[in-house]
Amino acid sequence: MSWIYVACFAYSLTALFLLAMTFLEGMQGRAGWNIYRIAGLLACLVWPVLFVYLMFKFASRNRISQR
Repeated sequence: MSWIYVACFAYSLTALFLLAMTFLEGMQGRAGWNIYRIAGLLACLVWPVLFVYLMFKFASRNRISQR
């Protein structure tokens, strides 16, 4: 099994967990479907990409400085 499958699975699991928690929080608060709630749900799908990008950015910076 390739590392990309593991990374995609971990990303999907994280994004779905955050999406579910945000959705349940909105349901519990009886929030309406406004632009802020939709933006929050979309952010749950997008922010892990930024996290992965930053991890690779910092890892490559450390690898270059060690040479």
